[in-house]
Amino acid sequence: MCAQTSALRPGEGVGQWRLVLDGKRAEWPDTVATTSPRRVQAVGRRLLRHLRRKGHYYAALDSVSVDTSGARSKVRFYARRGPRVRVGALRLEGDSAVPATDLRTLMKTDEGALLRPDQLEADIQRLLDRYEEAGHPLAQIRVAETRLVKGNPPTLRVGLRIDEGPALWLRRVEGPDDARTTPELLAHLAGVEEGQSLRGYDPDVIRRRLQEHDLFDKVGPPQLRVVDDGGAVLRIPIDEASPGAFDAVLGYLPPSRARDSGQLVGSGHLLLKHLFGGGRTAEFTLDRRPGQTSIVNVSIADPYLLGLPLRVAGRFRGEQRDSTYGKRIYELEGGYRLGNGLELTATLSRESVRPGPTGTQIRGAQQQIPRATTLFYGVGVRYRQLDRSQNPRRGLSLNVQLSRGRKERRLRRVSASGDTTRVADSFRQERLHGRARAYLPLFDRQVFVVGGDGSVLRSRDHDRSDLFRLGGATSLRGYDEDRFLGNVVARGLFEYRLQLDRASYAHAFFDLGYAARPALDAATGTEGWHPGYGLGMKLQTALGRISATYALNPGVQSPADGRVHLGLSVGL
Repeated sequence: MCAQTSALRPGEGVGQWRLVLDGKRAEWPDTVATTSPRRVQAVGRRLLRHLRRKGHYYAALDSVSVDTSGARSKVRFYARRGPRVRVGALRLEGDSAVPATDLRTLMKTDEGALLRPDQLEADIQRLLDRYEEAGHPLAQIRVAETRLVKGNPPTLRVGLRIDEGPALWLRRVEGPDDARTTPELLAHLAGVEEGQSLRGYDPDVIRRRLQEHDLFDKVGPPQLRVVDDGGAVLRIPIDEASPGAFDAVLGYLPPSRARDSGQLVGSGHLLLKHLFGGGRTAEFTLDRRPGQTSIVNVSIADPYLLGLPLRVAGRFRGEQRDSTYGKRIYELEGGYRLGNGLELTATLSRESVRPGPTGTQIRGAQQQIPRATTLFYGVGVRYRQLDRSQNPRRGLSLNVQLSRGRKERRLRRVSASGDTTRVADSFRQERLHGRARAYLPLFDRQVFVVGGDGSVLRSRDHDRSDLFRLGGATSLRGYDEDRFLGNVVARGLFEYRLQLDRASYAHAFFDLGYAARPALDAATGTEGWHPGYGLGMKLQTALGRISATYALNPGVQSPADGRVHLGLSVGL
């Protein structure tokens, strides 16, 4: 059987490996990879491990000869197998916190079986894991006895000595002295509870849990310090993320049928996060859209209310559509986390619409924009499991919200006789919102992103202020902001990303949008599919995070008519 070889240095030649066991020529084992004759010691260690896995616990290497006189080096190993050793007696000493019967069921090494050192090492690790679950993370296990008992076949008496260590309970959790994060929040995010036994303590799991949150840039290995009474202090090194950011996005919309010249649009977004060290956030957004449209969003959220896995958020949205109408939305949302990234949500919102001078005009048979108030209540589910919050490489996020409400409206309507009367009516409405993203790693630094967004409104009657808008840098790229209007809107997105570092990437994208609009006033209903495509990038720099996208749609006259958006996010 030919030995495996690897590339050698010039002039060294490819080695020929031979094995002599107990004075007789033997085939070279497939499981022992060979390399340059300069690495004889490493190959010898691999050979002995191979023999011991076969039950020859006392296998020994007598000598090695290396002949380099020819074009190809010749290496010959002389070894003795020794007797195949079976486990005669297996004793566990020092066990009390965990019953010996439980420990033995975890072990694959058993009396009468061939002794495999690698299997025994794996058994010891399983026993240590069991002691961690029992609240003894400092337990130690060593092989205290290996005594050969002569016989046919010979057996080995194996004794394991267990030092269980103290039964630990968590006295407190500490972070760096200058950290804003409160110890209570740090313990909650780490999944440990002060004053309780340290059952199932795993520093790698704690570190991974903390790294999943965007509150921290870096998390070091947790350090456990034991005091005399059995209490433990868990210190977790953390580097906290910036306490806030200011984002500015500027877009250019080229001339179109509705515009004789190009137009600048944009938004400003102020984010304050981790307020008072409790993970609380406050956001303010001012959005300038085509025409005379302005949108203001304000939100405040506490993700760990009273130290519980309970998130509470309050939001306000103000929207002014030139002189057509103004809309105000007040919303309260609560979310309860069930673990593993799953959260159940409930919402309550009040929406009011007030028509402007243009909105009060009669179009068709009734007032263009009615005066209306709607109270919505709803439930939903969120799921988020990403390998990292920024620039994820693998994972899934999902957000689905279903809400129901009653709309009260007042408007002027033209009767069959031509008279204008004021009427009031009331009817139910139902809304469904969904958003999903899946991140799939392809090759090194390459990620495929697939996802979709959608909104559906079910109602006996529709007003323009009820409908959803689609188009722009954050919804359907390649089109003007709010280009399409409908009671059913959706977008599917496909992105190929080339990750440049943990926070930066370049990407190519394709969006496919759909909008269905019901008949409004004198206009008939419409529906259609709308593709968009382009290129973009997000770069983390010393100045901040810079983003740029260039997007087109099939209806543009030339590449110069593409939509361009530039953004800058500066940490506070």
